[in-house]
Amino acid sequence: MRSIAFFNNKGGVAKTTSVINIGYILGEVYKRKVLVIDCDGQQNASRFLSDEISTIGIETILTDSNVSPFSSLSETRYENIDVLTSTSKMNNCCEIFHQLTLDEQKRNLNKLADFCEEKYDYVLFDMPPALNHLTESIIGIADGVIVPVELGSFSIQGIAKVTDTINKVGAKFIGCFISKFDKKNKADFELKKLLEQNLGNKVFETVIPYSNIIRNSLIYRMTAYEYMHWLNPARKYVELTEEIIRN
Repeated sequence: MRSIAFFNNKGGVAKTTSVINIGYILGEVYKRKVLVIDCDGQQNASRFLSDEISTIGIETILTDSNVSPFSSLSETRYENIDVLTSTSKMNNCCEIFHQLTLDEQKRNLNKLADFCEEKYDYVLFDMPPALNHLTESIIGIADGVIVPVELGSFSIQGIAKVTDTINKVGAKFIGCFISKFDKKNKADFELKKLLEQNLGNKVFETVIPYSNIIRNSLIYRMTAYEYMHWLNPARKYVELTEEIIRN
């Protein structure tokens, strides 16, 4: 089992979109057994994947040692993909989690990690855009972290803080990939080069383009591959998934 946290403390960088699309390709194209864990109170991954969201979310699993992860487990319309759903209470989970003793926090995290080990080839954590004790703790139980990046000077400057957090909790920084790349914008090429100079081989070769195909697919509650698998944006998610498998 390989567990990967998709994390960036900046919002709008396509974390959830990436988790959904990569999870689909792993599960439905490569036939791996995939678990998506929605750690974001916005519930976007939960709503996309699950027809019925449990009233008991992942936040309860993390704060109540008597509650099993099965309580928030939901099957999806995809044969090889399950999801642990969240509720809006996830937004207040950090404060409650922080009030637990360190032993209680560790037991609840281990309970979640042990559940993931049972039957999944890949576990994908859809993390919220927040740096706090809870997100650090969840990242700490993942095998590695992938950082989606939307190009912009502030975004690139913020990566150092993200990688510092990853190192702090002892997780592996697998790398970052560029999302929403605008090939019509000269600045995107310059910022891409700057990012590669700063991070070297930690930048994935595959670049996800800015695309109406990706945006529209979500409106119809479809992945880009389901929507138009023969076009470049969908193929790029396949290439990115292949890079992740190799890494």
